[in-house]
Amino acid sequence: MWDRVVVDSVAFARDASGLHATVAVADLLRLRDVLFDQSGEIAYDLTGTVNKDGIASLRLDIAAELLMTCQRCLGPVKFSLRAVRNFELVPEAQPLGDPAEEPGDIERIHADAKLDVVAFVEDEAILCLPMVAAHQTGECCLPVLAGSESAGKSPFSSLAVLKRQ
Repeated sequence: MWDRVVVDSVAFARDASGLHATVAVADLLRLRDVLFDQSGEIAYDLTGTVNKDGIASLRLDIAAELLMTCQRCLGPVKFSLRAVRNFELVPEAQPLGDPAEEPGDIERIHADAKLDVVAFVEDEAILCLPMVAAHQTGECCLPVLAGSESAGKSPFSSLAVLKRQ
């Protein structure tokens, strides 16, 4: 097992720190449960800043090539995960406010003295996944339906051929 990366979010932002790393999908329990397999890794880049008004913020860039399960054929379908998110750090005692009043490119989160970076990356990756993954129309092999041509064929018809030989 690997060590978790933990940072003080406010100090990280105040120091204009940066963290660039990768994490294996196999190590992300919640994410791997919704994927076709555990292959691949997520590359992330976390940077901290403080704006001119003294507000600390984090910027998270994540990228990965994942295999999800197609909901039509149950086979693997590739999904390119790319996301850039900006988070304004709000003191724990202060309410986050109405999400509808947040600027479009910034989300408010509570500052955390022990921010688990890997869990943070996993949360954002899960939020970026499509609700239903599927191949483009015509790219997957659909299972044979009950009303199709082969549905009227007996499952023992191939045995009848062998019996005649």
